Amino acid sequence: MKIVTSGSAYLDIDAYAGIIAQAALLNLLGDPAYAASSAPMNASIPTSLRSLEGIGLVKYAPSTNDEFILIDISKEDYFDPIVSNGRVVEVIDHHPGQEAYWAEKIGVKVDIEFIGASCTQVFERWLASGKLNEMNPNIAKLLAAGILDNTLNFNADVTTDRDKQAYAKLVQLGSLPEDFPGLYFSECQESIDGNFEQAIRSDTKTMDEAPMLPRALGQLTVWNAKSYASDKKGVIEAILNEFDEDYALNLICIGEGKSYLIASNPVSQRKLEQLLDVTFTDGVAVASRLWLRKELLKQALEHGKS
Repeated sequence: MKIVTSGSAYLDIDAYAGIIAQAALLNLLGDPAYAASSAPMNASIPTSLRSLEGIGLVKYAPSTNDEFILIDISKEDYFDPIVSNGRVVEVIDHHPGQEAYWAEKIGVKVDIEFIGASCTQVFERWLASGKLNEMNPNIAKLLAAGILDNTLNFNADVTTDRDKQAYAKLVQLGSLPEDFPGLYFSECQESIDGNFEQAIRSDTKTMDEAPMLPRALGQLTVWNAKSYASDKKGVIEAILNEFDEDYALNLICIGEGKSYLIASNPVSQRKLEQLLDVTFTDGVAVASRLWLRKELLKQALEHGKS
């Protein structure tokens, strides 16, 4: 049996949609598979998407014959604990860095490239298979949401024409309304407001690979970030300090097209000021553009090489 899964810290919409869609495609092609994860879902998967009819995850029951397909993850440190690395047979990810490792380990079944969303990569597999017209409209809705979230409504620099083309077709397949982006991001913000502390904990990563970045880096995507940056700064700082004293929150404001960066530690502030040419005032800096965490990581790694 093929088990399609992702990372351990949390499950975001790109991973959730990707593993469900890839498992569904494999089953259509006669290759038994199911989507499973032991990670908690974060606020990018609002209630309406968690409760779609006939769509969801299967509780994993280990078997010695299982093989694993990884979506939206390729670094072994972050695998879901259900994964046995020796039985990984395919990797689909949009975070660069592990291409050579997996090419040597499993050969051609590696698709790692810097693109907006892993959901775009999975969509393209459906397209290539000739099964696109058999896609469940609810799967199309999930994949569309994953592309919106990971491209910040196509405003992130990682956005490609492939992401836009995939989204346009998924809108048709899912019969999605024109204002689907606004509906999706508004519901995500409602989820964040409903349990703000958990939303931060569920979307914070601790990373050691880029010394130019704060070690603990949280991320939230909302329509309006100003109230969070002013009214909730103390809560944000207390929660992130649980992860590491060298921390920051990347608060992505879709409505303004800016990232608000929150950090109280002068060391963390200096890292971001040098990396992004921003200035902190009272623990908050405002970048002139939207930044995704994966873009910050890429920027930091490239900066370290210069």
